[in-house]
Amino acid sequence: MMSFSTIQAQQKKSIDLNWKTDMNEAMNLAKSKNKHILIYFTGTDRSIPCKMLNNDFFYTEKFKKFADKHLVLVRVNSSRIPGLVNSYQQEKNIELSRKYDQRIHPTVVLTDANGKKIGAVESYNYLHDTSKYYELINKAVKN
Repeated sequence: MMSFSTIQAQQKKSIDLNWKTDMNEAMNLAKSKNKHILIYFTGTDRSIPCKMLNNDFFYTEKFKKFADKHLVLVRVNSSRIPGLVNSYQQEKNIELSRKYDQRIHPTVVLTDANGKKIGAVESYNYLHDTSKYYELINKAVKN
């Protein structure tokens, strides 16, 4: 017999968000589809808040529906595990980190299709309050 948490974990894994890792590719796609770009700076191999944000926000049907319609997604993974992120990708990640003034994990940045920053939310807490993230992405609809 499967537990509720096992079923919930399987459902989350079945949500494919089609993350990009290349900002130029994301900008081209966003321009062609008239969408905004959401950049997710994460340290998933070590960051408990990132793992919580994944479960509470990103890997939900509500977010997926919104993202499919309005966003191109870019995940910038910073890892302490050697070889998890290749050196070329790591250099690109550092460039994006500097460009968008990212200092902590998680950080979520919303940009227009040209990469111009619209807003950002830093950190995530144990209250599991995703309202700031939804406020941020709703700017994609308003702009």
